Amino acid sequence: MRDITDLPHDLFLIVASYLSPRACVRSRAVSRRWRAAFTDEHISLLLLRWNFPRCRELRLAAAAASTPAPLTDLPRNLEAELTDIAEQPHNWSLTFADVARRYFNLSKGQARYVEKLDLAVSDRENGSIFSFWGVAPWNRFLRLSEKTSNFHYPDPVWSYSQEDGVLVYPAAISSDRELTTGRFEGCVYQVLDLSTGQRVPVPFDVRSRHIRRVRLTQGVLIIEWAEALPYHQLNDREVVHRHFVTAFDVTRKPSSLSPEKAWSVEFRSEWKLHFLGLPLNRSDRFFSAHTATHYAVYFWQPNRSLYQDDPIEQLAVWDITTPSPYRPSEDPKGDKRPAVARTPSLPTGLWNGLNSSAAGKLYGQAGTSTDFEKPAGASLATATAGPQVIRRMAWRELDFYGLRQRTTPRLRSLALDGRNLYVIEEEHRWADGQHSSLSPPRVHLVRSTGIPVVPMPTTSPQVAYPMASRSTTELNAGMAQIDLKSAALSTIVDGPVYGPMWVDSCGADGDVNMNFCWRVAGANGAARPNATPNSVGLAPPRGTALEEPRGAQRPTVMTNSGGWPWALGGADSLNLVASTESTRWPGWAPCWRHEDFPYLTVAEMVDYAAGVRVTARHCFILETLSVHVRPAVAVKGTPSATAEQEDGGAGAARRRSSSAKTVAVRSEEISFPDEMWSELAAKGQIAGDERWVVGEDERGRITIVRF
Repeated sequence: MRDITDLPHDLFLIVASYLSPRACVRSRAVSRRWRAAFTDEHISLLLLRWNFPRCRELRLAAAAASTPAPLTDLPRNLEAELTDIAEQPHNWSLTFADVARRYFNLSKGQARYVEKLDLAVSDRENGSIFSFWGVAPWNRFLRLSEKTSNFHYPDPVWSYSQEDGVLVYPAAISSDRELTTGRFEGCVYQVLDLSTGQRVPVPFDVRSRHIRRVRLTQGVLIIEWAEALPYHQLNDREVVHRHFVTAFDVTRKPSSLSPEKAWSVEFRSEWKLHFLGLPLNRSDRFFSAHTATHYAVYFWQPNRSLYQDDPIEQLAVWDITTPSPYRPSEDPKGDKRPAVARTPSLPTGLWNGLNSSAAGKLYGQAGTSTDFEKPAGASLATATAGPQVIRRMAWRELDFYGLRQRTTPRLRSLALDGRNLYVIEEEHRWADGQHSSLSPPRVHLVRSTGIPVVPMPTTSPQVAYPMASRSTTELNAGMAQIDLKSAALSTIVDGPVYGPMWVDSCGADGDVNMNFCWRVAGANGAARPNATPNSVGLAPPRGTALEEPRGAQRPTVMTNSGGWPWALGGADSLNLVASTESTRWPGWAPCWRHEDFPYLTVAEMVDYAAGVRVTARHCFILETLSVHVRPAVAVKGTPSATAEQEDGGAGAARRRSSSAKTVAVRSEEISFPDEMWSELAAKGQIAGDERWVVGEDERGRITIVRF
């Protein structure tokens, strides 16, 4: 025997298992026999499974090779991608080399190459047709010992969808001819597939419009915008602009059907964001979130009365499931609006203390013999197609849920899942500014409050409640008066959705020793207290909004030292089938914001199925970090290159043993070079997946760091 290639196949695999992935790839250059051995398809597939069991290529290949039954109810874009993978032959030798290079660069915190994309200039005064007038963030910043740091960042002009791997951004305009011929007249926004480089224009004319926010989630592109010309005069100094929301379906098609047009962007629907409109200033603010089926928005407007009352606050949730060709922006008078025979999901009279009879008379509804009778009228199931409001909440309801912000807002963002709306709030001890809290927390506090808002299809009796309950006592009193026997069966609940709310809060237990958040304190071996999230009632994490399914378990604190829940599909084994979960459950308070206190995690990118996490943190206490802020990359479950070199075969053996179960040990974080902060996280926003990270540099260009 002259070398290892003469060994029997099983012995050769034992030897190869002790080599690092980089060594296996470099062994291909030793000789022709070594190249033939280490490029063998079966051996490359085994090495890929041993070293990178959670990589994207393996997960998608396993999902595509499964029978059609488990692939039902998948997102349409994922289903089209799996169709392409199933029809194309696999080159596992090339795949293993690409994945090994990717994770080697991740373990080193270095980029394979960096790509730049120029953005359209937002300057209407200098002749540019593109105008991005973002929603102003809260006037809060961090101050300590005469040093200041950002606490809020404005919304970016671009958005990245991890589920689809596409980026939507306003491409730079090089000439007027390109604008009118290649982009459908004024269409600046483009959808870019980062894996193939295909660009598809978004059929949205930006001329005479101010873009307020852009967001791409679950294959639905939302553009919130305002008309350039004011609609009416609010007072002597302010004018109001009509605001609208335009939704598009970003759809992937199998490449076998249209090789050059794998992606398409089609108009879905449009609706009015605010019934009166909003001024374009830095005082009136709104926050929004959406899924493929629902859209939620929260408004915060300063009260312009002479008595300095509290700000005006309201929240609305829309059902955007069905498309509609009607565009209210093209119909100022409402003459072309289709007639909709529907019952308001929550009549205003209910919130004003009126019973259901008075509310029914107010809205012209018949059949109100008793206060608890179900209101007559068309249900959501029979209403006309198009966006519809299914829940409205004013300041009284927000106050009942403990979500009223008043003059010292804590709101960070909104989030939605299948049934519930989540309001994420944040306060900091060192927060300063106009909107800072008058009673700050001990150090840093984050909170997530879940409210059931989306009606649930059911065959059980559903009736209208007598009033909007202000407490559990009132809710129980109203339920006791309902005659369930006389109630008719319904497929969808009409009126408000009732159920327990979910509250989860987390605070950094900081002191003179600068202890970390107790949820992630185990990273340094410290004991973690045996506690559960602070909850008021119980809202199921992904179940119904009205009751918890029998046998379902209450969400508990994660026991891994990373402190963040990873979507693996199983607690004790890896699920190689592509996961449809792209974000952590929003009911968990974002304790990752203070996981490395006193550092503040500005933004993060987490590929949950792959176990790759990129975080951007800053801290102004130490002068060395006040300016040069280092984003850190952490690859969960993948040993660092240093560990491989030091441990040799032992490290490979542990890697193989750890691939059989969920890795609970947080791996070492490797920092990017100092200059990468200004190139990637200068605007406080990063996105991506295990293949790349997307951010924005100081010059206003999109940076794509590919691994």
